[in-house]
Amino acid sequence: MSVETIIKRIREEAEAEIRTIRAEEACDVGAIRDQAAQKAEDAYNHRLAEGRREIRQLIASQESRTRIEAKRKVREVREEILRQCFDEVSLYLKTIRTKPEYPAFLQAMITESAKNLGPSDVIIKVHPDDRRLVADIISRINKEGFSLILSEEPIDTSGGVICERISDRVVIDNTVEVRFVRLEREMIVAASRILFHGEG
Repeated sequence: MSVETIIKRIREEAEAEIRTIRAEEACDVGAIRDQAAQKAEDAYNHRLAEGRREIRQLIASQESRTRIEAKRKVREVREEILRQCFDEVSLYLKTIRTKPEYPAFLQAMITESAKNLGPSDVIIKVHPDDRRLVADIISRINKEGFSLILSEEPIDTSGGVICERISDRVVIDNTVEVRFVRLEREMIVAASRILFHGEG
């Protein structure tokens, strides 16, 4: 064998080995590239899922804050409506003596007290402006078997009466101020039921 043949053969073997190494390299690079692409896709999908979850949480949190704020505003409006109602009732009661329905109201308060206290002697205390009207009412009610006595002691009230049974000092305060306080809780419950129905 000639030197040239040996060199040629060595060269061919070297080239064949280089091709084999390059082919192996190409396979390794392809596998590495595929692995890197898969890892990148996995990381992208993971981050996308996290982003969606964060967005859902953010939306839910915002919806919750919005619901809480809306409920607070509704409650404030309802409380303002109740306050206005009570203010109107309070103003009405302060001027009840000037209303055309006042004599009937006063008679109802005296009749209610007389029935609750029974046929015993009962003292009726009134505001000085109501004395004449109450004297007429007492005379009518006494004809029904009651013993009501108009007191000389005046009371400071916007309207109504204080009745006291003489025998045991049981008192019924049917002044508009006390009746308003008594009814206020009932009014709050009734108004709340109407205005706040369905609030959770």
